[in-house]
Amino acid sequence: MDSPTLSRKELLIAAGAIAAAIAIPKRAVAQAGAASTPNHPEITIDDLKSAQKLAGLSFSDDELKEMLQDVRDTLTGYEDVRKEPLTNGIDMATVFMPYNTRSDKRKPGMTAKASSNVVVKPHAEEDFAFMPLRDLAILVKTRQVTSVELTNMYLNRLQKYGDKLVAVVTLLADQARADAARADKEIENGKYRGPLHGIPTGVKDLFSYAGAPTTWGAEIYKDQVFDYDSTVVEKLKAAGAIICAKTSCGALANGDKWFRGQTKNPWNTAQGSSGSSAGSAACVSAGLLPYAIGTETQGSVVSPSHQCRITGLRPTFGRSSRYGGMTLCWTMDKVGVLARCAEDTALVLAAIGGSDYRDRSTVDKPFHYSPRIDIGKLKIGFLLDPKEDPATTTKPQTMQILQVLAKLGAKDIKPVSVTRALDGVDNILVVESAAAFDDITRTGAVNGIKNSSWPETFRASRFFTGVELVQAYRARMILMQQVEKDLGEIDVLVTGPRGGGMIATTNLTGHPQVLLPWGADDKGNSNSMSLIGRLYEEDTLLSVANAIQSQTDFHLRRPDLSKL
Repeated sequence: MDSPTLSRKELLIAAGAIAAAIAIPKRAVAQAGAASTPNHPEITIDDLKSAQKLAGLSFSDDELKEMLQDVRDTLTGYEDVRKEPLTNGIDMATVFMPYNTRSDKRKPGMTAKASSNVVVKPHAEEDFAFMPLRDLAILVKTRQVTSVELTNMYLNRLQKYGDKLVAVVTLLADQARADAARADKEIENGKYRGPLHGIPTGVKDLFSYAGAPTTWGAEIYKDQVFDYDSTVVEKLKAAGAIICAKTSCGALANGDKWFRGQTKNPWNTAQGSSGSSAGSAACVSAGLLPYAIGTETQGSVVSPSHQCRITGLRPTFGRSSRYGGMTLCWTMDKVGVLARCAEDTALVLAAIGGSDYRDRSTVDKPFHYSPRIDIGKLKIGFLLDPKEDPATTTKPQTMQILQVLAKLGAKDIKPVSVTRALDGVDNILVVESAAAFDDITRTGAVNGIKNSSWPETFRASRFFTGVELVQAYRARMILMQQVEKDLGEIDVLVTGPRGGGMIATTNLTGHPQVLLPWGADDKGNSNSMSLIGRLYEEDTLLSVANAIQSQTDFHLRRPDLSKL
């Protein structure tokens, strides 16, 4: 249902009434019965009686009279803070940390060892374009192919199919070709930086790339240009990656619709690619890039990976820096990877992960990926629906993946029920997002974001009280503790499509998830399975995912691009 349009007067009156629930008394500095704050409407007892309903409260007449001046005073405080230049890049004073109960004895650092494959350059472009990063890296390192050749191929594909999929915001062709030539010279001279060196990629258009537009998918920001690189761009460049394109995202990281249209699913162009890492998913799915960077707050890597039938990794909260990226929710935003296979996501995470003083939520936690793992030593769980009987669960996909794990040597497999997030806790996302874009809400510029639910969401979130937000954070703490208790000694949790209903919960707790494509159902709609890992244990998670993909071919399947 559409939210009614509120005048500034109505907004201030209601906000003042809500603030009564949280206001700190100012009687030491404000005299009783003083006139209302200049330039603000007169707040009366009748206003408070009406507006207190929005906070779900009921005060007596005497209590309302007592708090009246405090409510009036809060309006002055609001305006003082609003005068501060609180741009999207200004952090909160508090830092969120996931609640972790597992000890970690691994050595420090971030490493990823790729499979030792024997790779020969294919003759057909389609076979070449759909090769995983790990194999392309071998071709470049052994100089069977140059970075310039590889870059030109992907740039041509981006030009040919990018607009048809509505997946590319800005093509960085000239800079990419120059970077590729530099990579070839470095490799020729024996300076090999690692598996990303010389390999093309794309970055979701939430991240700054110096001198290029960073539109956040919204018409009102389409001309926005920053003069610095985001951390993820810095780290990709340091690893020798060739950034070819800024990929599309839904307006302000919501859905797959942006100011040029809806990004399409290469498997079925009548469908959107889902969002908000829409362009990154579509480009990888269609063989326009071997991997791409995305972000997730609540499903924005997982959902498009499912829809476009690729592998998507959402790491633990704080694993990778968000500096230079658009903020939607300070305590939930995460940098993710969309790629052909699980091993590719591990190679990328090893390059972009780690702490950054410019993003205080980041941590230096060990990550040491290996393609080999003794699954027989792990405790594997499979997720039960809240009211599901473990003795009668017969979900075909769950059974299939458990059979694969058993074939790989898994011995300790058991059903697990996990506590789900309360609806009220999920309000953290909409309130933080409303704060991140408060300036455009108050000026009305938010109305320039079309085909989006953000305008009404940002306005409605202004009526969520500060006390209730703090209580939601506290309930989130209980959730984090309970989920860790529910998981117990489980190392990896098997879930259904998109995460089996756990997207909201695991994004609030900060747990990592890798989504594996799993073909399609009998109606042609995408299927997937997911693995949820323990906090900061993406190396184990991805080793298990790689083992599963070594026994299946879902990640090798390609869409028919002749239909584009």
